[in-house]
Amino acid sequence: MSEKKNKICSVLLSMLCIVMLLSYAMPYSHSAEAGSSVTLICAQDSVKVSDMNWKIYKVGERRSGSFSLTGEYRKYPVDMSELSEDNVRGIAQAIESFIIGDRIKADAEGITDSSGAAVFNGLDKGLYLAVAKKVQKEHLTYLATPLLFEIKEDGSAEEAFPKIYSVITLQGEASSYTVRKIWADNDDSYMARPVNVTVDLFRDGELYDTVVLDEKSNWQYRWNTLDNGSEWRVVERNIPVKYAVLVDYSSKQFIIKNSYAPDIFIDGGEYTQTTTAPAVTSTIPTTTTSAAVSTTGPKLPQTGQLWWPVLPLALGGITLICIGILSRKKNKEDEK
Repeated sequence: MSEKKNKICSVLLSMLCIVMLLSYAMPYSHSAEAGSSVTLICAQDSVKVSDMNWKIYKVGERRSGSFSLTGEYRKYPVDMSELSEDNVRGIAQAIESFIIGDRIKADAEGITDSSGAAVFNGLDKGLYLAVAKKVQKEHLTYLATPLLFEIKEDGSAEEAFPKIYSVITLQGEASSYTVRKIWADNDDSYMARPVNVTVDLFRDGELYDTVVLDEKSNWQYRWNTLDNGSEWRVVERNIPVKYAVLVDYSSKQFIIKNSYAPDIFIDGGEYTQTTTAPAVTSTIPTTTTSAAVSTTGPKLPQTGQLWWPVLPLALGGITLICIGILSRKKNKEDEK
């Protein structure tokens, strides 16, 4: 009778170990699927900018230490080989212009609250672009520069700080806008330039006009409008082969810079980088450099920690328990 009780206790102990190990593993595997989160903090000096609408797009990923555009963004002639402080803004604004021109749907959308914060949850690892609509507060209009940031696969919650600036809102007065083309090429490549380029003007995301820039116009165009509440963007069409694009704009001036890039070519209708990009600089905010945001729920695995071995270890533990039971039984039989 005592031997029977020992067997029952051993089985119950084994079942208890199974339940404990599985309960330890299951919450983490479930939470890991939830992804990471980022909070955009929007403020200019001491002013917290609320009611600002943000959209984020997953545009690329890190490969061998450098970033590459992926998915439907791969076709855009944007050189991702060096995301330095000098050109990261132009890269972000160039990608934004293509998104507007091709009407790409955002992966997520949010509005800043009274503290100027907009939270985005459930993000997979990758390179993201965040763009915002301007918001008017009394006599000031607040705008945000498009932001590139990286999410790493560690289930963390981070903060990012877009650059916010403001301009005085003028009602009923004519405003003048300018788009200008700049060529950045050397004496050996200027022959690759086209005789003209086509640029679409977008007002609040809708096509407003299409203009042609050439040497005769000094590669620029100016237009006037009484509508001071709209947001304007420019999109270059039919970009010449072996040229990469940067876009820089203020509230009323747009500059499209085409840099000669012989390592970019069209392959099957898509622009492709043919050289290995150098390591990315720290200009892009990542989940390792941003300040953490407090979250609720079970703690997720950090970068470098792997939770997939938990279940195999649990099964290994069960196996060892069973072996121990069988060994003890065999020893008792040998003693008889």
